[in-house]
Amino acid sequence: MASTSSFDYASQQVAIYLNGFNLIIGIPGGFLNILVFLSLKTFRENTCSFYLIIVSCLNVGQLLLGALSRFVISGFSIDWTIMSRPYCKLRIYLFQTFSLITLT
Repeated sequence: MASTSSFDYASQQVAIYLNGFNLIIGIPGGFLNILVFLSLKTFRENTCSFYLIIVSCLNVGQLLLGALSRFVISGFSIDWTIMSRPYCKLRIYLFQTFSLITLT
């Protein structure tokens, strides 16, 4: 039977590689969405494109708050939430807010 340290190591590796992949693909993809919706005139005249721009911005913010901080904690053992109490509270609040806004 595997020990808890091997499970901890496995979960740490999964968090590092999956969050890294999400960051590498998600953040440029979100910025490309924003760029496309802001640059093309047909999208600027469409009413639903405003909603898609907002959702893309919130998704990038969600990645930066959730995946980036988890990646830094798991990969480099730097916990920003311990270093800054306002960041700790603001991170949770903004992450939940972004998540709920993108669902509506």
